[in-house]
Amino acid sequence: MIDNHVHVGWYTDGYHSPKEVWQAELEAGINEIVVSSTSTCAELYKLVVREIRELIRMGGSRIHPLLWITPRMMKTWGLSYMLHSKIRWQGIKMHWQAHREWYYNRKLLHNALEVARWMDVPVLLHTGIYKECHARVFLDICLDYQDLTFVLAHGRPIDETMEIISRCSNTYVDTAFMPVEDVITLVHNGFAQRILFGTDAPINLLFYKNMTTAEYIKSCLLALQDKFPVSIYNKIMSNQLYIR
Repeated sequence: MIDNHVHVGWYTDGYHSPKEVWQAELEAGINEIVVSSTSTCAELYKLVVREIRELIRMGGSRIHPLLWITPRMMKTWGLSYMLHSKIRWQGIKMHWQAHREWYYNRKLLHNALEVARWMDVPVLLHTGIYKECHARVFLDICLDYQDLTFVLAHGRPIDETMEIISRCSNTYVDTAFMPVEDVITLVHNGFAQRILFGTDAPINLLFYKNMTTAEYIKSCLLALQDKFPVSIYNKIMSNQLYIR
């Protein structure tokens, strides 16, 4: 089973080490993760590389690292450092709520997507409640870059997400912090094959303070098991876009 939306590093509630994150996933029964570092938001590029290397040391090919690109990284030595770090980045991540310049600077956005095109990897896009990251903001991008694969993290709002995945065959959605009712909506509309299981661990600790990360991941798994037949559940749990 694969968790397609995991983090490591510094966050507002403190530091989450590679060992802490990987052990929590294993304890919950997850054996592969797609992971990016929240330390990127502090532009701590060398720390990010150390974190990913440590995860790979522990998990080997079961670790699928995403290169979280920021506007500052694109404008400084950061991007070159990341690309020459000898890490085999398996995807690009962009967070338009944390880094709103992506919404306003289309030239910089194009340059970032050209990096993904050159690397030939999927692009994970955060979707949320702010105008810069509503799912529909990404419709034109998904249409204009048909040769790239996009994942709409969280799928918010769900109606806008449904419109995009209906119109764009190159798009997927992950279930990180997604209400199970939204997952049901996606399945009932025939999109089970486009759903990637994700948890956003260990960000859950900020919102569910009385649950460990392993307990939270297990609760996400149980919620899906409770709502879907085994065939659909297994399909969602095995869907992934990344190199094995």
